[in-house]
Amino acid sequence: MRKFSRSLQMPLVLAALAVMGITACQKNEAGVTVPQVVDPVITNGKDTIYLGDSLKLSPALSNVSGTPTYLWMVNGTPVSTDSTFLFKPTDRGDYTISYKVTAGNAQSPFYYRIKVLAPFENGYFIVNEGNFPGPGGVNFYRNGDDTMMLNVYNRINPGKSLGTTTEFGAIHNNVLYMVSKQGPFVAADAFSMKETGRIATLPADGRAFLGIDNSRGLLSTADGVYQVNLQTFTLGAKVAGISGQAGSMTKSDSYVFVLTQTDGVVVLNINDLSVVAKPVKADVGFAKSQDGRVWAGTGTNLYSIDGNTLAVKTYTVPFTIYDSWGFWNPGSFSGSKYENAIYFAQTGQYGGGTNIYKFVPGIDTTLTTPLIKLPADKELYGAGVRFNSRDTTLVVTAMKPGYGTNSQQNTLLIYNAINGTLKKSVAYTGYFFPAMPVSN
Repeated sequence: MRKFSRSLQMPLVLAALAVMGITACQKNEAGVTVPQVVDPVITNGKDTIYLGDSLKLSPALSNVSGTPTYLWMVNGTPVSTDSTFLFKPTDRGDYTISYKVTAGNAQSPFYYRIKVLAPFENGYFIVNEGNFPGPGGVNFYRNGDDTMMLNVYNRINPGKSLGTTTEFGAIHNNVLYMVSKQGPFVAADAFSMKETGRIATLPADGRAFLGIDNSRGLLSTADGVYQVNLQTFTLGAKVAGISGQAGSMTKSDSYVFVLTQTDGVVVLNINDLSVVAKPVKADVGFAKSQDGRVWAGTGTNLYSIDGNTLAVKTYTVPFTIYDSWGFWNPGSFSGSKYENAIYFAQTGQYGGGTNIYKFVPGIDTTLTTPLIKLPADKELYGAGVRFNSRDTTLVVTAMKPGYGTNSQQNTLLIYNAINGTLKKSVAYTGYFFPAMPVSN
C-alpha cells in the first residue's frame, strides 16, 4: 500500500477491520478491482476554512492496481490531475470538490464539502472609543478562538483612521458603519473590513446610524438626524421635526423610532420621514422583542411601544435606568430573536454596572432577579451588552473597575442568552475602551 503524509484518523484496530472488509469485496461481479478511498484526510470529507487559508487534500487509497490517474474538480470545473490537491479559494461560499481515481478498468469517486468563510464573517466586532484624544478602532473575536484580534480596521486600512471616540457600529447589507463623536463617518465591508466609504465632515458630533433599505439610511447627531444616501455614501437633508441631540434608532415595517434628548421617542413615517408621533419620554433604548414591540426606558419606567399601533405599556423597574445624554453611548438594550425577551443592564449614573436582566413580559420575577452577575473585579463599559442571533449568546464587554492601568484590562464575556451561564471569557490588554459589540 502507498504511504501518505497524513495517518488514518480511525483507531488502528478499526482501520485494520475496515481494510479487511474492503479487501474482501475489492472486486465487483465482473472481477474488476475497484480502488477505495480509506481515509479522505478530513472528517467525513467536510471542513470550514477562511479566505487566505489553504487546505491540502490527499486521500489515502487501497486496492489500487496498475498506474492510477486522478481528476479533481471544484464545483464541476476540472482543476488538477495530481494525486493530491491544494485548495486555495478566492471567494467565500460553499464548495463541492470532487475527486476521482481511475485504476485499470475501475473508478472510485469521493466528494468533499468545504465551507469558505470571509476573515470577519464568523464572530463579533468590538467597536472601541479609543484612548482619547486618539482615534477609535475595531477589534474582532472569531468564534471558537481564545484570543481577540486587535486593531483590525487599522491593519486592513493602513494610513486611515476613524474619528475621536468611536461610539457606535452597525451592520447593514454586509457593510459595517462606524460613527465617531468627532471626525469622519466611515463604512467598511463587514467581511473584509476594507473601507468602502467615508464622510469626512459631519454637521454635528456623530451618534448612531440606522439602515432603512438598500439606498437610504439615517445618521443621528448632537443636532438632529440627517439622511444618508447609501449608494453614494453622502449626507442629505436634515429630518424635519427633530431638534437637539438624537441618539439610538430602530425601525418597524412602517416606522422609524428615534431617541431624542428633547422629546424622548420620536416616531417617523418610514417612507417620507415625517413625524408621526412622540409616544413617550424615554432616555435609553432601543430593543425590539419577538412580538414586534420596541422597548425603551428612563428612571424606574420600562416602556414597550407597539410597532404597529404605537400603543405604550409601562412596567416598573426596581432600580434606576440612567440616561446617557451627557456622555452618550447607545445603551445596553438588546432584543432576543428566539424568544419574547429583552436584555438590559443595571448601570450607575456614570455607567459601569455588573447586573444584566432578561425581561420576559408576563414573568414579573425577571425584573427583580438578574440573569447575569458579572465575575468579581469586572464591570460593564460602553453599551456593554448585545444579543447575538447566530448562536443565541449574549456578548458582553467588561473592564477592570477603576482608572489608570485598570482601564487596559479588558474582558470579552460570552453568555448563554437563555439561562445566563458563562460560556467563554477572553481577556485582552490595551487602552481600547470598548463602545459596543456588533454581530456580523
